[in-house]
Amino acid sequence: MPFKRLRPVLAIAADLPLGRLLTSFRNKDRRTIPWIFSLFHALESQEDFDIHWITLSKAVSAPETIQMRNQTIHILPLGSMGRNILTAHFLTVRRIRKTLNDIQPDLLHVWGVEQAYALAGIALRGKKLLSYQGALTAYCQRAPQAFLLHMQALWERMAVKHYDLITCESPWACDCVAEIAPHARLSCMEYGVEPSFYHLARKPSPEPSCLFAGTIYDLVEAFTHPSLSHVQLFIAGNGALRERLEALSTPNIHWLGSISRAELQQHLSTAWFLVHPTLGDCCPNIVKEARVMGLPVITTEEGGQTQYVQDGVSGYIVPVRNSAAIREAAQKLSVSLDKAMSMGMERHQECRRLLDVKQTVTGCLSRYHTMLYPR
Repeated sequence: MPFKRLRPVLAIAADLPLGRLLTSFRNKDRRTIPWIFSLFHALESQEDFDIHWITLSKAVSAPETIQMRNQTIHILPLGSMGRNILTAHFLTVRRIRKTLNDIQPDLLHVWGVEQAYALAGIALRGKKLLSYQGALTAYCQRAPQAFLLHMQALWERMAVKHYDLITCESPWACDCVAEIAPHARLSCMEYGVEPSFYHLARKPSPEPSCLFAGTIYDLVEAFTHPSLSHVQLFIAGNGALRERLEALSTPNIHWLGSISRAELQQHLSTAWFLVHPTLGDCCPNIVKEARVMGLPVITTEEGGQTQYVQDGVSGYIVPVRNSAAIREAAQKLSVSLDKAMSMGMERHQECRRLLDVKQTVTGCLSRYHTMLYPR
């Protein structure tokens, strides 16, 4: 007679922020991933499911299994990302599938398409849910990209087609997924903001300043114009374009390189506004964080971030690849601090409510119960 489980087994395949959960990983893994972190803690007190997390990490060379807070964490070696992409994540997919075979989950929840989780879940015949992150196919359609990114976009399309239930963090992302998997049932679910951003005090700089974090498009050209010489632009992060664009920069443009979470929060606190031109993004965290803090945002019309910015009210939405439009919007927001602060407060409370990470947790739990305990 087959063994009857006391509780359904729920497997969640995701990039866990191990450094925030385990002291042994504190200096090896600095990822934050607020919605995953909050979901982990929300599940520690539940009694409906037997929870198994599957996560990849470069910090381990062999699989490790850890029992923690009423949940089981399976940590699998990640290996070289380049090799993984070129081989369709072959070895990593095998490791994940072996773990799934051992667990035999009643429900699999996969987070993201950039790692091997979604590809590994294809073989599972039971109930499964994909939370889409990445939009790699959309990126490749909108701008020249490196060969490896095109390969990863190919694996994204292959994986997404095998999921019938998919959550996205914006209507824009839903449209992208619908092109890849027209058969899938899509729903929006906010991927919330780190709670610490809700408690940061605004301390705007005396002179107009703004922050940028992301992939640079038409930004430097806009801020090298004499009309914006009084606006200090701080650019966080590194990228392939940095060396060439830094050589063209004027004194008001400051290249920060890679910065810590605390440094990012400090720059958001002092900035008058955020500027985030993008060719397409499901919903960039930096825009969500800025809106939760009460900053107005300049962004482009492609991407899910437009749902948090009302053009001319809480920021400006400009055409893609239009440095003149970015420059004009920055001029308007740098006229006075009062104007920038006033625009940042428009729909501020609504953004804080929508982006509360508890909303993400509630959305996940609701879907788990619906899928495992259908009426």
